[in-house]
Amino acid sequence: MSERKEIAIVGAGGFGKETLVMINQINAINPQWLVTGFYDDGIAAGSTVAGIPVLGNLDALKRIDQELAVVVAVGDPKVKRSVVELIQQPNLYFPTLIHPVATIGENIKAGAGCIVTAGCRLTIDITLGDFVLLNLNTTVGHDVQIGSFTSVMPGVHLSGYVQAGEEVLIGTGASVLQRVTIGNGSVVGAGAVVNKNVEPHRTVAGVPARSIRKHD
Repeated sequence: MSERKEIAIVGAGGFGKETLVMINQINAINPQWLVTGFYDDGIAAGSTVAGIPVLGNLDALKRIDQELAVVVAVGDPKVKRSVVELIQQPNLYFPTLIHPVATIGENIKAGAGCIVTAGCRLTIDITLGDFVLLNLNTTVGHDVQIGSFTSVMPGVHLSGYVQAGEEVLIGTGASVLQRVTIGNGSVVGAGAVVNKNVEPHRTVAGVPARSIRKHD
């Protein structure tokens, strides 16, 4: 049995706790990670969350002087990017985590720091940028491209040839139809059905999805 690698979780909220469960479930199949604790700016060091200690804030991670894996358990794409940029330093690395009951097809490429959770199904010729989140029971069809820092919430369905830009948030239960492009920084509301391209920095909602506001 190989020695477990130390890993820390950034974010001790609900998604952080779910990420801890995911790591435990990965270890149940293939023991490989030792969770050292959480790092969170909003919870005092020395607290305990889900039986795991909160070791400090994000600044504390910048002072780590030995190799440490880090998973960024943050759903909001803009916040996720800012966290990653803040904590960058040579001793930290960001593995991609894939739940053992996710279905991974052929020619799936993923960057650093991705999280693919339980029940996700990816088919063929799919590219994920860095720090992409695919939350529970999401399906990703053929030839889909998802940009860095994008978060796809539970129960989303992405049809073939969909292209999602960077820092996109796709809400729970949304469906994106074939060959639709979603521009950088856009938000797709929960339950929306997106049947045409979404311009960058737009929020769309409804069935079919319509633009409801423009934002930075």
